[in-house]
Amino acid sequence: MIDQRSYLLFKEITSNYQITKSEVMRKLGITDRQLHYDLDKLNNTLNNLELPEVSLENSLFHVPGVLKERILSGFLANVDSSMFIISEQDRVFAIYLYTFIRKEVVSNYHYQLLLGVSKNTALADVKRVKKLCEEWNLEWVYSRAEGYHAIGSEMDKRRLAAYCSDMLTSQPLGKEIVIIILKSWGFENEIVHTKCIVDEFIQKENISLVKSRKKEMITRLTFFRARTPKENLTFKDYEKSILGRQDVYEAGKKLAARLFPTGTIEESFFVTLQLLVSLQEMDTVENPTLLELADRIIMEFEKVTLLPIENKTFLRKSLYNHLVPAYFRISFGIPLVNPLKERIQEDYKDLFEFVRKALSPLAMWTGKTISDEEIGYFTLHFGGHITKDRRQYRERLRALIICANGISSSMMLKAQLSQMFPDIEFSSTHFLKDMSPRNYDMIFSTVEVPSTGKPTYVVPSLLSQVEKNYLIQQVTSDFPRMNVKNISVDRIMEVITKYAKIHDEDRLFSELVNLLYLKNTDKGRFSPMLSELLTENMIQFTDQDLNWKDAISYASKPLLESGNIEQGYVDAMIHNVEEVGTYIHIGKGIAIPHARPEAGVNHIGMSFLRTTKPVLLLDKQEHAIDIFICIAAIDNEAHLKALSHLTKILADDKKLTLLKGAKTAEEVIHIIKEGEE
Repeated sequence: MIDQRSYLLFKEITSNYQITKSEVMRKLGITDRQLHYDLDKLNNTLNNLELPEVSLENSLFHVPGVLKERILSGFLANVDSSMFIISEQDRVFAIYLYTFIRKEVVSNYHYQLLLGVSKNTALADVKRVKKLCEEWNLEWVYSRAEGYHAIGSEMDKRRLAAYCSDMLTSQPLGKEIVIIILKSWGFENEIVHTKCIVDEFIQKENISLVKSRKKEMITRLTFFRARTPKENLTFKDYEKSILGRQDVYEAGKKLAARLFPTGTIEESFFVTLQLLVSLQEMDTVENPTLLELADRIIMEFEKVTLLPIENKTFLRKSLYNHLVPAYFRISFGIPLVNPLKERIQEDYKDLFEFVRKALSPLAMWTGKTISDEEIGYFTLHFGGHITKDRRQYRERLRALIICANGISSSMMLKAQLSQMFPDIEFSSTHFLKDMSPRNYDMIFSTVEVPSTGKPTYVVPSLLSQVEKNYLIQQVTSDFPRMNVKNISVDRIMEVITKYAKIHDEDRLFSELVNLLYLKNTDKGRFSPMLSELLTENMIQFTDQDLNWKDAISYASKPLLESGNIEQGYVDAMIHNVEEVGTYIHIGKGIAIPHARPEAGVNHIGMSFLRTTKPVLLLDKQEHAIDIFICIAAIDNEAHLKALSHLTKILADDKKLTLLKGAKTAEEVIHIIKEGEE
């Protein structure tokens, strides 16, 4: 039998040419013992299917050619459910979807047969389904006459079905479980039929959908079509008005007529909504209100991060394309599954929190809390925009990026690849057929693509350090003229392990990847903590009666004397206030003067000034300032960790009171260090 972990092992060793044992262990986060256990489990499954085994020779995996051919034919889709070990979480989703499309009264025995579990396990799973339903405004009940079923509105039932479907298809073995559920009720051909209808429709109507969202939509629609009998959908009048005004509504009516021939007008609104949350691009003329909302989000992002956005026109357009489907998802409660959420929160923790704040206009506009899943994709969007390689190169290879997960993931992937391969010129496209092979030397794609005769690398939209190491080796092997060291970090780790004790293996691996490969990031660059910037010599107090220009000059004096900034940077901070206004006043008597790095920043820095007598910014009484914190940023990222901690302190009324009452640098430093990570 095959479970999620052995399935992931199978995918890893069949997707990557000559991947080593240590690379697989590091990518999957498993031990040597776990790897051999999973490999044995995988080979037992292959034996039961009368297929050749995967072997491990000299730390390299060998996949027989016959097995590769069967993999391409998607042989697992035809495997009986008894061959799978379905995880506890996935069993909950499977039970709901199975019951959602039931053709007869469903009992506990049905679940036992579906999942291959005992009566008690099925009962425990049913309790979990009941709890899940409560989170979606539904009640999970059982009666002898009707069996297990959910009570609630049809819209809430479909929302939960969409969530379960999306969660399953984002998991290892999830697509296979979906097929098993559909097969159980004789709907195994329905997903192909739905796909044909959708493909024919979008080609005829010339509508572009995000590839990953399109796959999710097809699976969702398959379950909605298979559901019998369908209960009445209801939309509020204002919801109908919003959906009916969208350009895609007429197309949505046509698709609804194909998918639900006997459905009501509500199905037209419902299908329109499915299209809106899956669209690839939108015309900015169509929804000027959301374009204005995009502008407000960008302004808020600049405000909270102190980052002046470059190429704002491009960001405005790309953010709008991401914002439209996000707006309709949030407004209408359409679920979003983000498999990268935890990785984004871990790798881009500070940026994630700044983006959360920047999305406050969207939260106010919709009247809804923005989920972490949504914030995660917006974080990728902004992160991809602010992470740039500004260097120019005389001779560059050309690479095509195909990202099926939407514009935010595409931007972040491009930013990561640009850091890894500074000698490559990257361009992005949604469809391979749009580009001539003469225009690129290689392809990076998040999904399998048809062969073009050019080297193709299938990558996730967010790369781990292990994945970066392996990808660099693959690319430099195919393109030896690239100015990148083709050294295996795993080999280096093996040598170090022989002669030294490693205290933090993961951190060492990560640092080696950065040292060897990420050439276009300054090796000396780091993201300092607030206490590393606001040191004793950067903190000042004064009881002088200062005007606002003198106050900014006074506050920046330690940065100037230490050589962190030039006089031109001080002048630029003052000039910005004269030109833009009191934007540096963030409230509560706190001002954060700053300017662009190119105005005269030599090294990252911060300085603090506490004034006994309030300073009137632009001589305005309503902008009385008693704390000035000057920030000198060297780029778009290095200062974010310190700024994130500073923001938390300033938002905490108790800590802010202590900060304003501080009389010495030691007191300020103590407040800063409290709770610092």
